[in-house]
Amino acid sequence: MQIAQQLYEGINLGKESVGLITYMRTDSTRISNIAISEVREFIGKNYPDSLPENPNFYSKSNSAQDAHEAIRPTSVFRIPSEIKKFLSNDQYKLYSIIWERFVSSQMTNAEYQSKTISIKNDNCIFKTSKSTLIKAGFNSVLHLLKQTESDTSKKIPDLEIGEKAEFIDYIKEQHFTQAPPRYTDATIIKFLEDNGIGRPSTYAPTITTLIVRYYILRKAKQFIPTVLGKLVNKIITEQFPEIVNIDFTAKMEADLDNIENGKSKGFDLLNNFYKPFKEKIDHVNKNLQDHKKIFDEATGEVCEKCGKPMLKKLGRFGFFLACSGFPACRNSKAIPLADCPNPGCTGKIIPKRKSRSSKEFYGCTKFPECDFVSWFKPTEHKCPKCNKFLIEKTDKIHGEYKLCIDPECGYKQLIEN
Repeated sequence: MQIAQQLYEGINLGKESVGLITYMRTDSTRISNIAISEVREFIGKNYPDSLPENPNFYSKSNSAQDAHEAIRPTSVFRIPSEIKKFLSNDQYKLYSIIWERFVSSQMTNAEYQSKTISIKNDNCIFKTSKSTLIKAGFNSVLHLLKQTESDTSKKIPDLEIGEKAEFIDYIKEQHFTQAPPRYTDATIIKFLEDNGIGRPSTYAPTITTLIVRYYILRKAKQFIPTVLGKLVNKIITEQFPEIVNIDFTAKMEADLDNIENGKSKGFDLLNNFYKPFKEKIDHVNKNLQDHKKIFDEATGEVCEKCGKPMLKKLGRFGFFLACSGFPACRNSKAIPLADCPNPGCTGKIIPKRKSRSSKEFYGCTKFPECDFVSWFKPTEHKCPKCNKFLIEKTDKIHGEYKLCIDPECGYKQLIEN
């Protein structure tokens, strides 16, 4: 949203500062007639075979406010590649996908030729298929948004109906039911949209708040609930079931819209909600047990400042060690994750944060004597080859896996899904 705000407010293109996109806090699919005329002129000049006879129009959801038109380039003739030198890398990527989505939405559909072969063997039928692009359509302008073709390398022989295929081998595979994937930024926003929860201006702050308060963690682009998040969720779902549910939130959005439209009175809505809610709050405050120290755990370590036991506590950035003599002694420190791998160093590896960006990294407690630094989180597992710790890594080929911190060792441990 910050990058979109920059594109909206204006970018210096050499001679002048120009707003590159329309207002981005919108959930509308509506496009102005001027913009439609301009994009059809652009498509007609550059992709005449992909220009539909009439403009494409898209339906809107019942919950859409439609106060502003859809997000689009202010001028489709500002092609991303031609103004790339004036944009940062992130600005270029975001502007490109907005430009591509807008232009492609006013082009004809892509056309594919699908070929499927069914081979019957006794009572079993084996199928294979492949789709070949025969008319690019809207794919002509997609670059960053272009989907990779999963079966482009697949080869299907030319067979005739009734032809007998030669049996070579039968490869057995066993598949197990997988748990549903965790939410990502995209899927959780789609869930909020589909259920009428929030508005485009609230999606990003909602996710940020959950992360900042340590209710969830982002790992490999997925959101994982923390122990604190699970506890808070358990409390509020048990104590406020009529409030913490999809129907209530969606209805509240509708009620607020009715106030805006003059169909309801704000004071009546507030009065009907607040009195029973206040009674519930008072009841919970009186009867709910104190959870402040529920995560405190003895560690066996002793505070080097006052000699009292150190406790494992939960804070806004996760668990840490703190003196049990608080507030008289305010000594606290990060929980060591592993032994330092540098030869001769007796330090421990702990999480640290860059002062400016607050980005987490991992360094040695003996700094500055030891300059070990890693951007990847150490695990409790040790390398079977060199006995140094393994780190967590993720890539598109292997997914999540563990890798030895020593690049010369190169030991890799794949995680079975």
